[in-house]
Amino acid sequence: MKELQAGVYYRPAAQPDADTVLLLHSSQSASSQWRHFIQTVGERVNVLAVDLLGYGNAPQASITTHFRLQHEIPRVQEAIAAAAVQQPLTVVGHSYGGALALKIVADQALAVNKVAVYEPVSFHVLPEDSPGMMEIRAISDAMHGKDATACTRTFVDYWNQPGYFDALPAKIQALMVSQAEKVSLDFDALLNEPLQLDDYARIKQPVLLISGEYTRRSAQAVVRALSSVLPNLTEQQVAAGHMGPLTHPAEVSPLLSDFI
Repeated sequence: MKELQAGVYYRPAAQPDADTVLLLHSSQSASSQWRHFIQTVGERVNVLAVDLLGYGNAPQASITTHFRLQHEIPRVQEAIAAAAVQQPLTVVGHSYGGALALKIVADQALAVNKVAVYEPVSFHVLPEDSPGMMEIRAISDAMHGKDATACTRTFVDYWNQPGYFDALPAKIQALMVSQAEKVSLDFDALLNEPLQLDDYARIKQPVLLISGEYTRRSAQAVVRALSSVLPNLTEQQVAAGHMGPLTHPAEVSPLLSDFI
């Protein structure tokens, strides 16, 4: 992968007229999370992997209040321009990156021919009084007013398992703690996105929606809600949790590769 600009990585396909796959990562991660998938797909497609704002080598978000998914889109558009690839694209996203992928397609911010997402955390599609929303609100509330380390521990352990953060190497802990402010912005964006559930019905492109068998209630609820409105949907499930693209890439990557 060649770094075209800070946090934007590109690998051309073997054939000049190949399609392009845009990769969008989860919160508390970076484009490097797609390493296994990039190896799996080989040189059949152009690969464009983008560090989202506040992660990897990307700049920090310039907006610190009322941050929304739409504020990520100019960076993605700039990455596409830097790579000089043709649209339409295939978009692949995980968690926060999955929610952003669906936002991009629903708003027609890019020309997209298909989209594959692993547990997009589009919490805004859930009713306020639903168990899934109440669970994720409780996590958000538990992080409110805490220091960066406590917030990071709560976030990381929720999506993995209790004690996961404390078992990580100190260097990884420090990196995650340094990204805690962006995680807070991500939560704001996901919970307050103006799109409603029915708005996702306008996504007519083929959608692959992958979920983990052992994921959290909030993520399961979002998957169920989206599956009720997406008109051109293929669903797959793997024996993994929410972090399946990182913890079980041998199961997830082939599903993505086959779909694209």
